[in-house]
Amino acid sequence: MVNGKNPFPESLKIGEYLHAQTAPSDTIAILGSEPQIYFYAKRRSATGYIYTYGLMEPQPYARQMQQEMIREIETARPKFLVLVVVNKSWLVGRESDQTIFRWADTYCDANYEEVGLINISDRGTDYYFSGQPANITPTTEHILIYRRKV
Repeated sequence: MVNGKNPFPESLKIGEYLHAQTAPSDTIAILGSEPQIYFYAKRRSATGYIYTYGLMEPQPYARQMQQEMIREIETARPKFLVLVVVNKSWLVGRESDQTIFRWADTYCDANYEEVGLINISDRGTDYYFSGQPANITPTTEHILIYRRKV
């Protein structure tokens, strides 16, 4: 109740899932501001950007920071990528640069397969850890989990 739709309770289950699906040497990437997932998963980040608020601020380095995060992820080739589609995770404003979102769509489609969907709503959270069922659509606030294609 205190955190609203901020994915704090969801982070624990996501971290446990990622821990079970990865080796200690694997890296993961969180596109969002949920560094606690790395802690719960006991895995290292593929990027130094563990918070994404600065990437959305109307400041002169936002695009450069996004491009650096993108390069780090592409270089590290993390086994899993978690895309947090929750407004409070990004704090996107009218003037926010949207480069990283366009990149994520293309990059995930080309290099990853969706293996998880977490739907967050006022009535609770639904977890789908084996992909998105055909009859389920993502809620406005949701998290997608991708595994690198072999």
